[in-house]
Amino acid sequence: MIKFALTEMKHKHILGLILYFVLFNIISGSGFITMFIGSEKFNVEIARTGKEKSVGLMYRKGIPDNYGMLFVYSDEDIRGMWMKNTLINLDLIFLNSKKEVVEIIADVPPCLKDPCKSYISEYKAKYVLELKGQIAKELKLKTGDTIFFIL
Repeated sequence: MIKFALTEMKHKHILGLILYFVLFNIISGSGFITMFIGSEKFNVEIARTGKEKSVGLMYRKGIPDNYGMLFVYSDEDIRGMWMKNTLINLDLIFLNSKKEVVEIIADVPPCLKDPCKSYISEYKAKYVLELKGQIAKELKLKTGDTIFFIL
């Protein structure tokens, strides 16, 4: 009986800790979300502020295949991205407010010296997702696909 009570207390404690961390991430505006592209799960860093957006994925020597950065804007508009001080190739995926892919600029190379080229979306986007280069191709991601995430 005592063993059962201890096990039950342990489970309640673990559940309480999990709930605490979930609520902490929501309340504190954690800089990461989980995103699903098809059945694939990604850990995605959020860039909301001007500073976060200007730094982006600069200076990173590599990122995992299941990692990305989501640039979040308040409205849909034509978006421009550049690769200054970015050390890895990236896929730029432009999404509308419905989280539908409106454009993909694949395998964009790093900018090694100024001036750096800007990559301008042809269509209005509310979000820009950066993934490791070639991941969109591996996932067979295409215009019109919907990406699932909750901010």
